[in-house]
Amino acid sequence: MTNQNELLTEADVAATLRISVRTLRRWHSLRKGPPRVKIGRKIHYRSNSVQRWIENSETIDA
Repeated sequence: MTNQNELLTEADVAATLRISVRTLRRWHSLRKGPPRVKIGRKIHYRSNSVQRWIENSETIDA
């Protein structure tokens, strides 16, 4: 993820998170995953939003 305003596809984000596109879509329906943008009928994710979501999801396990 180089450009902060770069738009990523569902497949790009799923690959980054090492999950399936189906899981990513399920997370959206549960309001769990990173925020997304719908342009026409296409779903995209801003790379900086995905990165921020990853950082906010960090936990420290004891």
